[in-house]
Amino acid sequence: CYYVPMRMSRSTVVLFGDSITQMGFGGDSSIGWASLLANAYTRRADVLNRGYSGYNTRFAMDILPSVFGSGDDDVSSYVGRPLFVTVFF
Repeated sequence: CYYVPMRMSRSTVVLFGDSITQMGFGGDSSIGWASLLANAYTRRADVLNRGYSGYNTRFAMDILPSVFGSGDDDVSSYVGRPLFVTVFF
């Protein structure tokens, strides 16, 4: 049995955007910009990819609470207080 903390103990970096963000870790053996970022922050921060193909800013506004939570006490998103966030639509 593993202990799962309610909040992440490590800093987070959140990548929030459209299909370019979604495919940020690459595909078909390619290296994407998100994987380079994750490599640069190894052991210092968890890089969370929240890319949604086909989404635009209007759709993004609707899902913000589910991505980032609705407040400091909301742990449903596991984002916590990010080190930084990228937004790309």
